[in-house]
Formats: sequence, structure tokens, C-alpha cells
Amino acid sequence: MVKKTTLCAFLLLSLAMLATAPACWAERPVLGLGIVGGAAVTDAPGDFYSPKAQAVGALGALLEIPVRGHVPLAIALRVHGTTASSLSGGWGYRSHWGGDLRLSGGYRWAPFGQPDSLQLALGVSAGASVNFDIYTWTTLYFFYPGVFLEPHLLLHAPAMKRHGIALVLPIDCYFRRDLDFYGSIGLGVFWRYTLQ
Repeated sequence: MVKKTTLCAFLLLSLAMLATAPACWAERPVLGLGIVGGAAVTDAPGDFYSPKAQAVGALGALLEIPVRGHVPLAIALRVHGTTASSLSGGWGYRSHWGGDLRLSGGYRWAPFGQPDSLQLALGVSAGASVNFDIYTWTTLYFFYPGVFLEPHLLLHAPAMKRHGIALVLPIDCYFRRDLDFYGSIGLGVFWRYTLQ
């Protein structure tokens, strides 16, 4: 029930952002490349297994398309990996790696700064992901969906012309049938190139 409620909340938030966004800051499509690192918390069903931390990382590419004023839609492809947890207590969660497709809608506040100086913009994206992974050193593949919230800070200087930098804070919650909880939080940086 909690998982369905969370997913519905993310979808309603995305629709509300689309409906209320002002159409005063038009942009062009953007290509991006970036890297994300962070930590995940994994918890299996049952009293014997307790939550443990795992390191996570991802390399990604995205295409962002402005829809209406402050509202961009984005599609991203990533390659990600998760390390094994500690073996404290004589057991641990396995490492795995794979790829994911992420679709999101966002909202961006007008940039701060003058056109001839460093410009900053604050934003947030919410969306869903489709993940395909394999456990390391096995042939065991698995699929799981997820939802995410991604606050970000965009930086642009006139000297950079069509180039920019985005600092992101991805917060992901995944829905795996074999786990009670699997979520992650990280920090990343993306290079952004604005198309003509």
C-alpha cells in the first residue's frame, strides 16, 4: 500500500507542476553527460536480515526538452553498479550492475544573476525508472521499477556559451520483489550542452 501511495504522490506532484508552471522562461533542448555516486540502503524480508548500506554509482546521458516555460521533460539512459554490503554477522547483500531508463518531468525556478555574470537556477525533477540488472559473477538477471526525486542546481557563465554544469541530488526508491526496501541517495555532476 505504501509503495502505491508513494508512486501516486510522485505522479500527482508531476502533474501539478505541469499545470501551474509559468511560461516565461523558454529553453532549448539540452544534451547531458554525467556521473553520480552515493549510498543505498537494502533490507530483506524477515527478522534475521537487517538493513545494510551499499555503495552505488552511475554514468548517464540525458536529453531534456522544454515543454512549457519552467517545465522540462527528460529521458535518461544510465549504466549503474552497486557494491556488495559488509559481511558483518556472516551474511551480506550481493553486488549487482546494469542499466536503467529514466523518464521525468521537472520544474525550474528563474535563474539568479545577470546575463553577463554567473547564472544560477534551482530545479527539481520527479519521475520513474525501469532497471535491468545482473548479480556480479552470475547469470541471474532481474528487473525492477523505481521512482525518484532529483533536486538540482544549474550553473552557467557567459564564457561557457552553450555549455553548463548541473549539480544533482538524486533520491531513488526502488520496488524489488525480493526486498522490503531498496533506496539510494547520491550526489552527481552533469555537463549540459544546449542545442541550437
